[in-house]
Amino acid sequence: QFGTIRLRNCPFDALTGSHRNLVCGTNLALAGGIIDGAEATDLEPGLDPQPGFCCVVFRPAAALPE
Repeated sequence: QFGTIRLRNCPFDALTGSHRNLVCGTNLALAGGIIDGAEATDLEPGLDPQPGFCCVVFRPAAALPE
């Protein structure tokens, strides 16, 4: 079993100041594609913005709110 996997830095950090919603949405879609491609059904990407980190996290599928 594992907990939350938090990305340490945003790949599009230079754009987050002026386009945060677009950047975070793009990162979430990219993370979803990675999960789908890897067939990692036990993980689910989600948004959890925290200072100094990327907005995307990966959590065990059962841990995400519906």
